[in-house]
Amino acid sequence: MDRWSASGGFSEGGRGVPLALSRPGGALPFSPLTRQAIAMHPLTRLGWGSGVVQVAEVQVEPAHALQPWSSLAAAATYLMREESDFVPICDDEERFLGVVEVEAVLQCVADDRKVPNVERLMTTQIPTCALRSALVDAVRTMLACDLRKMPVVGDAGELVGMLTMAEACAAAVTDPEVAEVIARAAASPSQYAWRLR
Repeated sequence: MDRWSASGGFSEGGRGVPLALSRPGGALPFSPLTRQAIAMHPLTRLGWGSGVVQVAEVQVEPAHALQPWSSLAAAATYLMREESDFVPICDDEERFLGVVEVEAVLQCVADDRKVPNVERLMTTQIPTCALRSALVDAVRTMLACDLRKMPVVGDAGELVGMLTMAEACAAAVTDPEVAEVIARAAASPSQYAWRLR
């Protein structure tokens, strides 16, 4: 199908969506949104800054979690084996509760503090994403929070897996929004950007 419909509207990615219907009502005739809509890219989905790839479309790492009553030694073993910055904690029904960060484990050892289980060190201050989340939003959050991995949580609160920055970067070839965010982060002088180089 031609990118121009019979009425002269824009065919969004070959789906036959007229320009008047695909463009937000507040878009002015010469706004950046309008220029993007009529650009010579017939196979580019508009997306309006939300990206075109969802988290469900990329491969996520299997989630290996500990329980709240697991020992500090089990958490340290997990951190070494998985080379991760945190340990996900789930209950008996695999519902995601929070994480134990590597800094908390190290501080506990440095203070020679005895804890009966990792629940004493658990924090819920960790960003998560859903399978239906836009990948570009997850990448922005990971960059802002200096995360190499992000927990993916299902609708019932279960831990589905881990979204890694490596998989997000690999998906950048199919999502220009993700590619732009990663390129902007790699060009910045921040400490995280040096890791991407």
